[in-house]
Amino acid sequence: MDIKRIEEKDGFSLLQVDEIPSTNTHLKNEYDKYQDNTILWAINQTEGRGRYDRRWESKNDLTFSILFKEKYNSAIIAPLAIILALNDYNINAKIKWPNDIYLYEGKLSGILIEDVYEGEFKASIVGIGINMNDYPGVNGIGIGEFITDMKKLIFKVCKYFKYLTTVNTNTIINMYREYSNVIGKTINYKEVEYLVKDIDKDGHLIIENDNETKIISCDEISITDAIIM
Repeated sequence: MDIKRIEEKDGFSLLQVDEIPSTNTHLKNEYDKYQDNTILWAINQTEGRGRYDRRWESKNDLTFSILFKEKYNSAIIAPLAIILALNDYNINAKIKWPNDIYLYEGKLSGILIEDVYEGEFKASIVGIGINMNDYPGVNGIGIGEFITDMKKLIFKVCKYFKYLTTVNTNTIINMYREYSNVIGKTINYKEVEYLVKDIDKDGHLIIENDNETKIISCDEISITDAIIM
């Protein structure tokens, strides 16, 4: 496996590999060998995965992971960084809670965040996959016709990520709400219907009906399965 260092920019170091099972797994296992703000970009990722170990099928798409050795609120910041980067291309995407990116009604991007602890926090790996191709069978939409330079998009995402780490929490959450495509939707939670009212400062979903208000985490529900069309 030949990993090449191809560019340093905006405090990030971009590495590229032709083929690898998973950029996230590699950085998680080898985090101590790489510096903070290292990006690993795979031309071909053979065993990519998302939340709940769902397989990420990648054929000439954009798949990369970022190694951070500081702890950030990545679950909120990462999707916003992608949204802001896409805005630069006049691509107006939305966030499907907690951190999928949708364009129109199709899934454009997924994020997998994995932290490393050895008694204490050591590293966080933010894995990002962005479809360049359409995948009608799984409701995937691609943006390859708009993106001629994937390296440029990677650095845009990373630059916005670091910018957002300097922004106060209330502003970040308000931005996240602005780009949410879930607030206002009706969902089924434990066989009961609720309206999604808001997202709190910790990124939890606030849902309510005539009888009660609940705050739920992303570990308690699959929003894709829960939304009532």
